[in-house]
Parts: sequence; structure tokens; C-alpha cells
Amino acid sequence: MNREIELKLECEPEALDRVSRAPVLSRLKRGRASEKTLRSTYFDTEDFSLMRSGLALRVREAGGKRIQTLKTESDGTGLASDRGEWEVQLGSDEEGPNLNRLPANLKARIRKAANGAPISPRLVSDIHRTARHLTTPDGDEIEFAIDRGVLRANGREARVSEVELELKRGDPSSLYRLALELADLVPLRVGMRSKAERGVTLAGDEKPGAIRADMISLARDIDVEDAYATILRQCLSHLLLNEAVAIENASTEALHQMRVALRRMRSAFAAFAKVMKDETAQHLSRDAKWLATAIGRARDFDVFLTTILVPLEKENPGDKEILALREAAEKQRKRAWAGARSALRSARMSSFVLRLALYVDERSWRDAGGDASRFEEALSDFAPKALDKYLKDATKLGRRIDGLSVNERHELRKRLKKLRYTLSFFASLYRRPDTRNYLHALSELQDVFGALNDVESARKLTEELTELQPLLVAPAERLRAYHERRARKQWQSAVGLWRDFRDIEPFWR
Repeated sequence: MNREIELKLECEPEALDRVSRAPVLSRLKRGRASEKTLRSTYFDTEDFSLMRSGLALRVREAGGKRIQTLKTESDGTGLASDRGEWEVQLGSDEEGPNLNRLPANLKARIRKAANGAPISPRLVSDIHRTARHLTTPDGDEIEFAIDRGVLRANGREARVSEVELELKRGDPSSLYRLALELADLVPLRVGMRSKAERGVTLAGDEKPGAIRADMISLARDIDVEDAYATILRQCLSHLLLNEAVAIENASTEALHQMRVALRRMRSAFAAFAKVMKDETAQHLSRDAKWLATAIGRARDFDVFLTTILVPLEKENPGDKEILALREAAEKQRKRAWAGARSALRSARMSSFVLRLALYVDERSWRDAGGDASRFEEALSDFAPKALDKYLKDATKLGRRIDGLSVNERHELRKRLKKLRYTLSFFASLYRRPDTRNYLHALSELQDVFGALNDVESARKLTEELTELQPLLVAPAERLRAYHERRARKQWQSAVGLWRDFRDIEPFWR
């Protein structure tokens, strides 16, 4: 068995030639580049039970040879995949995969996953690969490959245009460093899906949906440093798993989940700031804020069209003024989505993602100096102090809840959100019934505050729309009046929920 540690980077086809001429490749190259035409057939059951069990079984034809490969799910904790890989050359009389060539435990795992269903060709990839070997000044050995081609499954096709960086020997962080140099030339998106995983989507009849954040599971004896790294990796994974869905399918929920990932990420930077004490985290947090703002405008128009405007439309079916307001908002939404896609495909986005991955992989916060023993503090000791701080910040405003201005209400909402995200980071340290009840009460409170925030966002958007089209003033005023009435009722609900929440004993004390 070999371990395959690989970082996949996607880009537009026309950008691949620029990548191939990158100066860093000339500096690091060892030997001449090689070119191959690779045809790979992936085998699975009709419902892709192998792939869903973390197994990818293929037979690749190249240079007159037929190589059978089995890859297992990634064990990596960063963006670079780290998976098991078993390869064997098949004989001329072996047409398809030969499970008898695999170790007994893997053969049994395949049969269990298939559960008696036949295994047959499900996906074909035709790839032209240009590869070269690189050696860094530190002695890390990397195979650099450019893949151009196509995937075919179930009568459908998908383009392949990507760079693969595979670590042959050395430190995985060298992959991120090389990727950052390449990203200076062209925008590169980190590919979170293998060709086999893309094939499952291609063969299916349903488009992939948005992915919510998994609950983070942390051992009670974990220290602050390991917890920080784990949380940031999960936030980054959450962000990137939704990126392709948002771009390719214009998924409003996937875009929302990206904003959630960025907010959680910034909450993590803030929660651990006093321990880490490094400027890199501050720069990364600013980039996360930039990206959240860049895609936030599209999300605001999504909410406006799917939530804010709908109640008034239902009360006034066929109203021409309201229809004109929708048409104007839809035009602005298209522009906002174009801006969001531009940000997601930008060099700044590529750099941000790769710098964050490198930051976590190298634990760059240690460069800030000081007493390194602070990283060894048990998370179970650190968590209550962090949670107390966020609860205190929220309570400070909540004491004056009856007299809060609109801006102060928005600030209270943000403070509660920080508390909610930080609680989700540390929840696995405590008894589930305690955390579940507390988080439920906090979520209810946040939902009401979120609805109030949507109304405030709608006010700003209607002001913008009426500046562009003064004839929309009348329907915009009707919309604002409708939601201001609802907001007054919602605020009374928010006050009551806050007082109920305030009386709940924090479970971490």
C-alpha cells in the first residue's frame, strides 16, 4: 500500500498554459516533462455504493499497460487529500477489475459495500497529462501534473481542467507553498472532489446540494492549539465544499452556507486571539470579512426576493407596482451574483484559501513568539472563559433591551451569533442534553433577530432600488411599512425570548 498525498487545483482551460510556464517550475524542475494520454474506467454499482463507502476502483490504460487502482477515503485533515492507494498491473487476459488482486480485507470491504449488486463501468475519463518532477530547496519532492480532458458518465460530459500536486517525499506544506506561487499567476480553485466523486454527480439526476457544517467533535483532553487547528480546518472545508455548488448551480443555500463558514471562521480567530497573538490570523480574518461582504450582497437580494417581497405579493396578487419592484430587484440580483462569482474566482480568494491552509498546516501562530506553553492549556479550561466573555458582551447590551436603537439591536444580534458559533465549537466537551437545550434557546433568539435584520437589509435595498428607479418609491414605501409593522411584533417576541434566555443557567459553569 502507498499513501497518496495530493492537492488538486482547478482553473479555466486557457489558464493552464500560463501555469505551465510559471517561473517556479523552471526553478524546481528535475528532468524533462513527460506527456501521457490516460483513459481510466471507474467501476461501481449502479447506485455508486463503493464511492459512497469511500472507495474508488478504476482500471487505467496508458502506454500499452492496464493498471488497476483502488483508492480509499482521505485521512487528511487539510486541503490536500491523504488516501490509501493500491496498484497492480493487470494481465492481457484480465478485462475488468480483478478483486482477487487486492488484500483480503479490501476485497471484503468492496463486497460488503456492493451488497451483491454487480460492479460495472460507471465513469470514463480521457485525460491528456503533462507531468514533471520538482524538488524544493528543502528537499521536498513533488509531482506536478496538468490534466486536460473530459469525464463521461450516463451520457453526460464534464470538462477536466486542473493541476495536481502530489507529494512524493517531504513536508505536505510544500504543496501549499507551491500552489501559492502558481496562484500569483492565475486564479486557482482548490478542488475538493476527485474525478470519481465528480463522476457520481455527473451520472446522477440530482444536482449536489448545499452542505451544512458538521458538529465538531473534540476530545475533552485536547489542548488549545490542536482544537484551534481542528476548528479552522473544519471551517475551511465547510467553505470549499459549498463553493462549487454555489458557482455551478447558483445555489442560494450554498452561498448562504459559505457566509456561515466565513462567520464561524472569524469567530474562531476572535475566540482564540489572546492565545495565538499573531498578525497572520488578523490578516486572514480581514480576508474572510472581505469575501463575506463580496458574496453577501447576492445573499441579501436572494432573501429580498424569496422572503421579504413574497408576503406582500401574496396579499396583492398581480399588483403592477410590486411586480415592477421584483423586476428591478431581480436585475440587481443578477449583478450581485456576477460580483459574487467574480470574487469566488479571484486571485484573492485563491490566495486566502491557500494561506489559511498553510497557516494551519505549519501552525504559523508559533512564529509570534512568547511562552509556547500557552498552547498546551487544556481546552476544557479555556472554553468556559471564552464562553463567559461572549455571554458577558451580549448581556451588557441586553440589560438595556427595551431602549436599544436599531444599530444596537444589530450589535446584540452579532454578539449572540459569536456566542452561538463559539458554543458550537466547544459543545462536544459537555453533556449533550445541557448543550442541546441551551443551543436551542439561543437559536430561537437568533432566528427572531435574524428576521429583524432581514427587514433592515430590505430597507437599505429598497432605498438603493428607488435611487436607480424613482418610480419605485410607492411600492418600496408599501413594502417598508408592511415589514415595519411585522418588525414591531417580532421585536416584542425578541424581548421575551431574550429574558427567557437570560434566566437559563450557562451549562459550562
